[in-house]
Amino acid sequence: MFENSNDIQLLSVPRDPRRYLVLIRAGSKRRPSFFSEIPQEERQYDLAINYYATPHPDDILRNRAEIVFVGGRSKMHGAKRFFEATGLHNIYEGVLFLDDDIEILFNPDAFFAICDEYSLDLAQPALTADCIDAMGLTREHPGLKLRTTNWVEVMAPFFRRAFLKEMLHSFDLSISGWGLDLYWGHHLADRWTAGIVDEFLMRHTQVSNHETGAFYSYLRSIGIDPYEEMKSILTMIDTNPYIAKPIRFVYRTYSFRA
Repeated sequence: MFENSNDIQLLSVPRDPRRYLVLIRAGSKRRPSFFSEIPQEERQYDLAINYYATPHPDDILRNRAEIVFVGGRSKMHGAKRFFEATGLHNIYEGVLFLDDDIEILFNPDAFFAICDEYSLDLAQPALTADCIDAMGLTREHPGLKLRTTNWVEVMAPFFRRAFLKEMLHSFDLSISGWGLDLYWGHHLADRWTAGIVDEFLMRHTQVSNHETGAFYSYLRSIGIDPYEEMKSILTMIDTNPYIAKPIRFVYRTYSFRA
């Protein structure tokens, strides 16, 4: 049951959903976030866990997450199957999609609040300076509160409800995830706003290994070439190369009193 598959199986869903959702795709290993402790009950978000392997015996979310489901071929593929089956993308005000090697260093409710304050339809927390394989665009810039951009990485994207509904069809265009963020960025156009939020940080705890890493070995086993998937999406949006860039800067402010 706990394995990658084209379909999903729902194990639990909430009767009374909160405002937001944090959705994690997870395997059998310990996670740096939401593993041994459950957040306070007054939180405004539900936790969803999508297993692709048997849960670790100490994984508290197996029995305590509001949503538990198994299957899907990858994070965004499984998420699409889940929302198509439940319709909950029409209910939650926003969803944060996390890989299981992401350590979040903030209260998600505060992150959701700033996304709401600045009307960010697509967003991500900034990455800490010690993340080895992070792009410069996604690293923390200490003097900034946030930057609007034309691109947010597939590693941990937040979607506001309207943009999620608009982009849900795309979630299985790339099983590897490569190129999905380019597709989303292309479709922002002048209608939607994306941003990287420097006020809230996350850490990528594992270095991606495209040759021997478990995820990339899995992709090869099912005949998926990430480069070809990204190339296909660039062809689809008729843009090559796609230039990811910041657009507007919101600076931190400081008060001095005497």
